Amino acid sequence: MPTLTPRHWFILGRESLIAAAEIDAVLSVKNYDYSLAILKTDVKFDPKNLIGRLGGTIKIAEEIADNADVGEMKEKIILELRKVSGKINFGLSFYNTEITLKEIKDLGLEIKKRLKNEGLSVRYVENKETALSSVAVEMNGLTARGREFLIEKKDDLYSIAKTDAVQPFEQFSARDFGRPGRDDLSGMLPPKLAMILINLSQAQLNSTLLDPFCGSGTILSEALLLNYKNLIGSDFSEKAVADTKLNIDWLASKFNRELPELKIFKSEIAELAGKLPSASVDAVVTEPYLGKPLRGQETKQDLLVQARELKELYLQAFQQFHRVLKTKGKVVFIIPRFSAKGGSASGGKGTSEWITIDCKNEIEKIGFKALPFFENQLRLVYARPNQRVAREIWRFVKI
Repeated sequence: MPTLTPRHWFILGRESLIAAAEIDAVLSVKNYDYSLAILKTDVKFDPKNLIGRLGGTIKIAEEIADNADVGEMKEKIILELRKVSGKINFGLSFYNTEITLKEIKDLGLEIKKRLKNEGLSVRYVENKETALSSVAVEMNGLTARGREFLIEKKDDLYSIAKTDAVQPFEQFSARDFGRPGRDDLSGMLPPKLAMILINLSQAQLNSTLLDPFCGSGTILSEALLLNYKNLIGSDFSEKAVADTKLNIDWLASKFNRELPELKIFKSEIAELAGKLPSASVDAVVTEPYLGKPLRGQETKQDLLVQARELKELYLQAFQQFHRVLKTKGKVVFIIPRFSAKGGSASGGKGTSEWITIDCKNEIEKIGFKALPFFENQLRLVYARPNQRVAREIWRFVKI
């Protein structure tokens, strides 16, 4: 009798739509449920291996019950905790559910009391928020020697999952702040976002991946950790090229990785195609120059001027990409939007106060087609609250 694939929950990061798109790109998910912080799917995979390959997912958990009443929910959790050998550590996290911290604590203490009455040694990890952070889960050993239960309530019925893996936050932090080559003045791409961009490209590991605005080498470094074998980077800045080489060497040593086939060189973007063979690249993944850092004093006219200048640069870049990319090669590219007073990065009220760079049609005239991430979702927006510059993530394919 065939074994059924367990249903898994992905707890998504702050940019949940981007995280969902990344999962879809990596696993080719066809059937899934997506609501706010959670994506659920029956696709088969190894959670402990996959969690380190996803930039946007905080936790991966295996569903153990669905549509359970409150009594069944408690019994299922107690049954799972009885399986733990030695001292039992456990925590409870609620998602998409209206519940108070007191209600969570009362439930946790009730379960603890039941188990202690059976003579078991039990420790309940109390919540500071309705859901435990990945740091709290890791520091309390709730995947190694205990259990974290994820709970969602709908119409007085509960779905429950047990956490299998949490995002390796210490590794991401080390890659972000520990690398020797940094340029804090011009800003650096977060490693998590770099990993997401690579995954959105869906490039095969044996393909040739190019970052033509490599900066301090974040995208190439994350591609190295993802085991890409052929990497190319370029930048107009000699410091950027030097920082990229330094960071990749440091990363390979720190995380015990073999250096791939690697080519890093100085180049203006307009000269790129003259330095690479035609149709030799499978994917371009890059965050280009996003303009001068904003101080908040810029007028709308200042932002419009900067947007026009960047549009020219980006179209010039795509002309070069078309020459070096293979047919059906993909480009994952960030286009900034700039905040005028009152803007809302994610859309809705205040959207008209954001200065955007509309170059989709011109890029498609060069010989590309915009690829949606979901149905009719051509761009994803990455932005922190009150940020002056937001990132639009686009994906194109050479036709």
